[in-house]
This record gives sequence, C-alpha cells and structure tokens, in this order.
Amino acid sequence: MSKRYAKKGLKFEQAGLYEMAAEMYYQSMVANPKNVDAAIGLKKNGQRLLDDKGFEVSKAYLSGDDKAVVYNYIEAKAYMNKVNATGVSISISPMAQGYYDEAKPRYLSKLYDEARLLLEEEKFRESELLFAEIKLVDPLYQGVDEHMKISQSEPLYRAGMEFLINGLYRSAYANFNSIITTHGTYKDSKDLRDEALSKGMITIAIEIIRNNSSYKDAGTILQSRIVSDLNGLNNPFIKVIDTKPTQQYSSPQQHSSSIGVNIKVGQLAPKAVLKGTVLKFDANDGKVKREEKRGYLKEEIIVKDKDTGEDRKETKYHKVTYMEISRENSVEAAFQYQLNSTETSAVLVSDAINQNVSDAIRYATFSGDKNKLVPGYWEFTDKNSPKDKIDDNPGAVKALQNLLSANQNIKSVSTLQLETIEKISSRVAHKINQYNPEK
Repeated sequence: MSKRYAKKGLKFEQAGLYEMAAEMYYQSMVANPKNVDAAIGLKKNGQRLLDDKGFEVSKAYLSGDDKAVVYNYIEAKAYMNKVNATGVSISISPMAQGYYDEAKPRYLSKLYDEARLLLEEEKFRESELLFAEIKLVDPLYQGVDEHMKISQSEPLYRAGMEFLINGLYRSAYANFNSIITTHGTYKDSKDLRDEALSKGMITIAIEIIRNNSSYKDAGTILQSRIVSDLNGLNNPFIKVIDTKPTQQYSSPQQHSSSIGVNIKVGQLAPKAVLKGTVLKFDANDGKVKREEKRGYLKEEIIVKDKDTGEDRKETKYHKVTYMEISRENSVEAAFQYQLNSTETSAVLVSDAINQNVSDAIRYATFSGDKNKLVPGYWEFTDKNSPKDKIDDNPGAVKALQNLLSANQNIKSVSTLQLETIEKISSRVAHKINQYNPEK
C-alpha cells in the first residue's frame, strides 16, 4: 500500500501536480513511516505546498487583511503539523511567521472590542460567536472563557427566571441545569435550579393496590414493582414517598387534615396519590398434549444387481411412530389506575392496561435415530395402503428435524406472572414519566 501511494505521488510530481503529489506521499508515509522514497517526496512537495500557503499569508498582510493573515497562517501551521507528525520536517517561512505575529494581536483586539460591545448591548448570541472565534485563535486571550460564560449563560438564566416566575418549573430547571452542567457556577443558578426542582417535583404516595383477582399476591407484588420502577426513572421531578400508615387521599381537605399523622418529621408531603385496582389476573397452567405421529425410518442399503453383479445403493423406508408434544402457559391480567393531585383532586395520569403474556412449546421425540426420521403417514404396519405417504423432501424433513431439536422447556406460570407484573409496572412508570404539566 505504501509503495503504491509513493508511485502515484511520483507520477503527480512528474506532471507538476505537487499538491496531489504531496498528499500521495503523505498517505504513503502514514502506511509505512520507513519508506525513504515517500519521505523524500513528501519533504520536497510538502515544503513547496507549505511555501505556497506561507505566500498567501504574505499576500494577505500586504493587502492589509489581518483576518486573512491569521486564518491562512492557521491553515499553514495545521498542514505543517500534519506532515511533521510523520517524521518528515517542513517549516513555515520566518516572513510568514512575522506577519502572523504582527497581525494576530490587531485582529484579536478588534474582535474583542466588537464582542464586548455586543455583550454590553445584550446581543448575547452575536457576542458568543465572536468570543468563540477569539478562543479558536487564542484560547487564553484576555479572559475569553469568562466572557463566553456570560454570553452563553445569561440568556439561559433570564429565560429560566421567566419560567420560574410563570410556574414552568421543569423548563426553569432545564435552563439552570444546563448552565451548571456547562459552566459549573453562574450567579445563583444552583439555588434557582434547586428551587425549580422543589416546586416542580411531583411527590407520589401509592395507596395499597386493590386486588379483585384470584391471584392473592397480585396487588402487593405489583405495588412493590411500581415503586421500584418509578424510583428507577431518570426523572428528578418524580419521587415516590413512603407514607405510613397509608391513607386514602380522596380530596385536598382530607389530605390536609390527615397529613399531620401520616408524614414523619422532615418527610415530604405527597402532591399526588396513585390508586390502582387489579381487575383480573388469570393464569392458565396448560396441559401437556401428546400426539402420536406416523413416519418412516430411512435406511440406505447396498444390494447386488442381479443383471450386472455390481453393488448399488437402495433406500428402504420402515414404518415407525414418534411423539409430538405441545403445551402453552399463559397469564391474562387487567389493571387500571389513576394518579390524582392531592391539591386539586384532578386526574393527572390514568390508564387501563390489559396485558397477556404466554409461552408455548412444541417439539417431537423419537427413540430411534433422529437423523434418519422422515415424516409421512401410513395406514397399516404390516401391509401397504394407497393412503401411505412418504414426505422425503428437504422442506418436510427440515421441519421435522426442527421439531426434534426444538426447545422443550416452558416458562412456568409463576415466571409468566412476574413478567406480566413487570410489563404492567413498566407501562405505569413510563406513562407517569411522560406526564409533563407544562405541555
């Protein structure tokens, strides 16, 4: 690969296309840093290309274009660093370096003054773009990071304050959290973020879930799972709280009158209560179904031809039986719930969930050589019949072989019950997580 690139580079060089030659020699050096021909070619053509870039710096300087000087130099230096990383040394002309050293402070000073003026005029986005440009050229220039922080954070801070005043606590939290994540601190963003979270958080108390089903533990297990799933949400505005003994908060008045005995010292009061009922939780522990099937055992034998005396293969089919076994376990459940505000009794979230979970197996067993078993049908064991049929075709044989190697283990009803509960609780948590009072 390295030699091939070097050959291409030589062809371009001979054609006077030194920029393309330099690139081919560079690729050759990347593939093999010990390729001497590539190193010589890259040094020659790369330096020539770098000199052209340096000439662009000089030309911009003579025309009084400080911006072009700066960016042409940055481009030239990037190319020099790229080539030098291969071990081939090329350098920018001292003249181009001097022009850059002179133009850079003038250009940055001009940008800085413009950016500061825009910032004072509260044109935050425009000033941010200029500060970003300054940072690109000189990351340490006159506290550019602090100015960037202001131009980026102030619009978010002001919008966050507006959200907070207007009761849009989640939007306010998002703004203040974005500031903190990006810049660590800015004014009192952390305190305001905490305030937005505190005011916007939905603290949820879960009543004992009623169980009207035949599965006696359905309500208890489902309640525990819902608590776990809600606590596992990556949502700072959802918090499940423990209120013991659990009370029925059917109205704001009842909530306020009972809160004193329900909430321990320092414990949060619930802003919402989840009430749910398991309407149905039926389990079907399926019976094993066994069906005897008729087929053939395929046998290949060697027989001697009576006419020629030569050996030849002959296929014989022996009538056999095998068993096909099937079973299905299933659980069918129905659950409905409501998440009600303890302040207004309004329904925040509600859902009626019907969940069916099942597992089925179907397989075949045979006591003989499974690899020689062929599907089919026969009428009598001891004589042939017009109804006899041998399905010795690839599709039918493969289908039978799949049954013979199929899974024979079925999920138990208790496993399916837990899976059903997990699916229901996951849906409850997902729907509550999607609830956003600001939308």
